[in-house]
Amino acid sequence: VSEMNQQMHYYKNNDVLGPTDPESRYVMEDVPYGLVLTVILGRLLNCPARLHESGIMILSAMYGRDFLVENELLQGLGLIGEDDLNVNAYSLQEWKEMACLGYFRER
Repeated sequence: VSEMNQQMHYYKNNDVLGPTDPESRYVMEDVPYGLVLTVILGRLLNCPARLHESGIMILSAMYGRDFLVENELLQGLGLIGEDDLNVNAYSLQEWKEMACLGYFRER
């Protein structure tokens, strides 16, 4: 990894330490669209992702936003309510059936 990092720095002459802007996609996109989905899947499978959820809460507090409810795709699937996760909207079996049928059934 060190050798690869040195080559990247040599050829591109840029720093590869990570984002320098607090509004980076690493937070603005990865938290609501990555970490939140991981938390939801963990809850659906009865295997909570506590560290992921804690990270979401900490980042939400730092940014003054509620990253849990910012994912419009998960809202459309009924997995996120107006102010919290709504993982009990459908059972895991119902999700499997909808995946096999290829369409979403509203309640």
